[in-house]
Amino acid sequence: MRITDNMRFNTTLRNLFSTQSQYNYLMEKIASQKKVNRASDDPVAATRIINIRQSKAAIEQYMKNNDSCKTWISATESTLSGVSKLLDTANGIAIGAMGADPDTREIAAANIQAIIDSMRSLANTKWEDSYLFSGSQTSTQPFASVLSAATIQQAQEAADNTFTGTVTSSGTYTGEVNKTYAVKITTDGMLAAAEYQFSTDGGRTWNGADLPMAGGPVTFGDGVTLTFDDAAGTKAFGENDIFYVNAIAPGYYHGDSENLSMTINRGTNLTYNISGAEAFTSAGSNSVDVFKALNDLKDALNSNNVQGISGQLDNLKNAQHQVTLNQSRCGTKANHIEVVKNSLAEFDKNLNDLLSVVQDADLADIAIRLSMKETALKASYATASKIGTTTILDFI
Repeated sequence: MRITDNMRFNTTLRNLFSTQSQYNYLMEKIASQKKVNRASDDPVAATRIINIRQSKAAIEQYMKNNDSCKTWISATESTLSGVSKLLDTANGIAIGAMGADPDTREIAAANIQAIIDSMRSLANTKWEDSYLFSGSQTSTQPFASVLSAATIQQAQEAADNTFTGTVTSSGTYTGEVNKTYAVKITTDGMLAAAEYQFSTDGGRTWNGADLPMAGGPVTFGDGVTLTFDDAAGTKAFGENDIFYVNAIAPGYYHGDSENLSMTINRGTNLTYNISGAEAFTSAGSNSVDVFKALNDLKDALNSNNVQGISGQLDNLKNAQHQVTLNQSRCGTKANHIEVVKNSLAEFDKNLNDLLSVVQDADLADIAIRLSMKETALKASYATASKIGTTTILDFI
């Protein structure tokens, strides 16, 4: 076969470009210190790298969630510590006032009022823009300065509802804790044909069975009723329209008893809040309404009622136990977070080691290969430089 100059030229260029490409490929690995810089370098390894990075991103988010929960819990525990000290002071005042004269008891009553004001300030503590003790209603100030009667608030609608009729709330609330009742439309249409489900925990869980509106009011337990008006069948419900109403039990507390939770590890959620219902009210068994106990003590001091003063000593003791118990719960939650964070940190370290094995380049090996390619590249350049000057006379 006759070897032409054109064939020699193309072969030399092809070898030159191939060697140059391999040299650049190794230079890129040296610069990045990675043996996989793009998926085409090693598709299997690239897939493993993506999976590892996704796991690391999840760990990073879990760590942020843990830190957020820990900050909230720390603020809660610190606040409850202040509450505990105030209760200690109130208990001391009550004991001292047992054998005191009326004037001294009047001064003691003023001191108890100052404690009540300080206690309310602590109970209404905010972390960033959220109240610590409002339950799930973090934008609602949890404790009022005056005792309120049972209240069913005005019915409200979700912002994206399609229903343009009216909904009103009515009834007399008989529940012992604050709740949010909700209605979700599951089958759209007019009032006579629509179906719904209801919730007694603000929409976290639903009753699970579709019920007919049947043109009538929706009556929950505890004396709460929502009444709908579709303007004589001219204003239809839309599927997933939601309506809700807050019901407030008698007392000083206006939040709810719902939990706030966050995912702190795969498949692990942590309830990180202590609601005001748990810490300050008589919602639980053997619990004490802290503000009622303090106000009753103040009234007994003002009225010079020795028996009334004595009657609040046990309530103050139980309130102290109630607050201490919730402080302990904060400590338990904080310890749980530390265990999870340590586990996540160890897992992240293992992922880093695995990522290094899959992704990091062997620089010594690449340096040797690069040196070899550099020698080959120089030889290719030398050969290419002679293509144009070589003639038949050079072979005679």
